[in-house]
Amino acid sequence: MPSDEIVISARNLAKSYRLFGHPGDRVKQFLSLGLKRYHREFTALRDVSFDIRRGETIGIIGRNGSGKSTLLQLVCGILKPSAGTIAVNGRVSALLELGAGFNPEFTGRENVYFQGAIMGLGRAEMEARFAAIAAFADIGEFIDQPVRTYSSGMFVRLAFAVAVHVDPDILLVDEALAVGDQVFQRKCIDHMEMLHRELGATVLLVSHNIRQVERFCSRVLLLDQGRLTFEGSANEGCNLYYQSTEQATQAGTEARGRPLAPDVFDGRVTVDNVNVGDGSAIGMHDPLTIEVELELHEDMKGLEVVAGMHTQDLIYVALSSSAQRTAPAPMPRGSHRIRIRLLDNLLRPGNYWIGLGIYDQIGRPLWRGDHVCPFAVSAKSVDITRLPTSGLLDLPFEWDFLPAGEASASRPQKG
Repeated sequence: MPSDEIVISARNLAKSYRLFGHPGDRVKQFLSLGLKRYHREFTALRDVSFDIRRGETIGIIGRNGSGKSTLLQLVCGILKPSAGTIAVNGRVSALLELGAGFNPEFTGRENVYFQGAIMGLGRAEMEARFAAIAAFADIGEFIDQPVRTYSSGMFVRLAFAVAVHVDPDILLVDEALAVGDQVFQRKCIDHMEMLHRELGATVLLVSHNIRQVERFCSRVLLLDQGRLTFEGSANEGCNLYYQSTEQATQAGTEARGRPLAPDVFDGRVTVDNVNVGDGSAIGMHDPLTIEVELELHEDMKGLEVVAGMHTQDLIYVALSSSAQRTAPAPMPRGSHRIRIRLLDNLLRPGNYWIGLGIYDQIGRPLWRGDHVCPFAVSAKSVDITRLPTSGLLDLPFEWDFLPAGEASASRPQKG
């Protein structure tokens, strides 16, 4: 480590994975003694070097599959580099995949103490912090229920509460806050700002919410296909990201039928294709159909699919979860097609994208991505000249122009 002020130092960092098409191929690879190859190599990071100083707030941005999550896992020691070195100086607290490190059979309370032990804190120290953790998580009586019964939102509430109450020198947050509601996200950002301001903690934030990165982070690392393409001010880095995604959209680099690059991928689920309608522009107030073709590489006890529509700069207009309609059902290994219908498309004319998340029965992410499929909305029979120039939805407002006497008569009378 070059200096006590540098808490994370990476030099020529690289990470590669072996990807197997079938779980049985792992056994075949082992038995082949290297004489035959049953896998393909995937390089998530290539020759990445950087230094992060104590007390900095760093945003890590990039498109899906650029290596952001892999980098954080290398920083916190979950993964070992395939090449290069990474040195970390300080206590690291990480909020990565939902439920990571939690035992699903333990209660929330038991998992709090378990996480504290992993971080090197004794039971007495965790007892002194437990009230603050429980209050921050705000999950009520579920704190004493097995975490396998938690929703994804409850998972992230408890996980974040633990992560920020163990006095971390370095806090890593990987997109998990996107699961929480807006009020909880604001609460988390405020607490991270407090850790940075009052305790001098270093914060690394992976987020697709680029405006959030611009507001919170002092610097950004921009990754593209595993390479570090920019390191500098948050404003400049975020502008470069906007430009690159806009160019990718115009060039059609994420066209239909192309294999999708997930943000979270553990080999159990492969998404082969995502389509919206028949490829032509969808009219306002027409039905909208999303079709997802996926492959399960093992039997699943339950699967939750979350689909949504967002703008180019990742403002989500709507999200829907299969868990809202029915309990996650067992699904056997093999190919599946999922169809999601929206009977009345309220989106105004413009270009949009589908975002997709797939989670197991206890809310752990299996596959997640934004910008997975582009689609366009046209005015069709609607007179576009009569539409306001701003806004994303054409909501069915009703207007009444009432005579002054009738309007005043409808108001509650005083006295």
